[in-house]
Amino acid sequence: MKIFKKITMLALCMMLLNIVSCESEFRESDLTDNSKELPIINSVTEASSKENVATGVTGRIYFIKGQNLQNTTGIKFNGFSANINPTYVTKNTVIVSIPFGTPFLKLSDNEFVPNKLVLSTTAGNAEFDFSILSIESFSENVQNGKNVVTLNGGDFSNVTRVVFTSGSEATGNLIERDANIVDITQGAVTAEVPDGVIQAFISVYIDNVVAVAADSYGFNYPMFTDQLFGWNLGGWSGAQSVVDGENSIGSSSVRRDSDGFGGLTFNIGDEADDLFYADYRTVSFQVYPANTETTKVKFVLNDDFDSGIVLDLIPLQWNKFVIPLKDLIPTGDAPIKITRMDFQEFSGGTAPFLFYVDQFGLIE
Repeated sequence: MKIFKKITMLALCMMLLNIVSCESEFRESDLTDNSKELPIINSVTEASSKENVATGVTGRIYFIKGQNLQNTTGIKFNGFSANINPTYVTKNTVIVSIPFGTPFLKLSDNEFVPNKLVLSTTAGNAEFDFSILSIESFSENVQNGKNVVTLNGGDFSNVTRVVFTSGSEATGNLIERDANIVDITQGAVTAEVPDGVIQAFISVYIDNVVAVAADSYGFNYPMFTDQLFGWNLGGWSGAQSVVDGENSIGSSSVRRDSDGFGGLTFNIGDEADDLFYADYRTVSFQVYPANTETTKVKFVLNDDFDSGIVLDLIPLQWNKFVIPLKDLIPTGDAPIKITRMDFQEFSGGTAPFLFYVDQFGLIE
């Protein structure tokens, strides 16, 4: 979250600096009422860099430059209205921030429509081609033996960098790792996960324009990503093991062959760090039901089988879950430490049941 705070504070500081530097522009003494002349947009400039751009990021500040802008009544980015402060409107410049929630417009992952900035005055409208750089989601996979992420959203056509950022400047452990870009389309960009990344926020760059994924990649407390991190496997009414080369998101996964209502158990080991409930918000994992009989599992904390959550599974594909820890403790009687987590087979059909677990950990 500190990454977002840093970006937000930078944007605000640069806005103030640029407003001061452009003060003379807003002291025009020769403003005339050209309300009958249509507005014209010549360019859009990013406030912090003062460079012309054709792509923007929500929450950032931009200078719209052109002619006959003094009677501006509305500004929309892809149909989303931006707030207008009359103080920052002149006949040649309007300062505006792209509203949060503004999407990159597309009909589907392969069908795109023009993204537009529309400025309205009392005389009419001016349109300007202007894309939004936005990461809507990402997925994980393996290509040629490498862990990769595919970022979905847009407009990624001119992306120059993908960066995985871990830690923070405040704690002195900030690490930024550039990723090797595998493929770029307008609606998606695929990049290899850099070596050494356990948890990070992913950002994409188009020159000086940057967008950051809202969700973290990986975990603050990993339990299983290609290997066990100090936790031990156990279970009942079946068998479990770490396997390579079967169904996995990376190189390995945990396989569970189960009888009806049997369970896979993760127990904390002597080498694992203590897992304090209050330090984390969510638990995340992916489950692959490897036959059509396996359609449900129940996820449970600390052997509390009276609570827990039953999860519906779509067979023969990875099912990703991000569960708030508080939802696993409906009574509100939260434990101090988490020492055990279970995946209980809960389909209720006919054995054998088979599923795999991968990308398992907790997020602050």
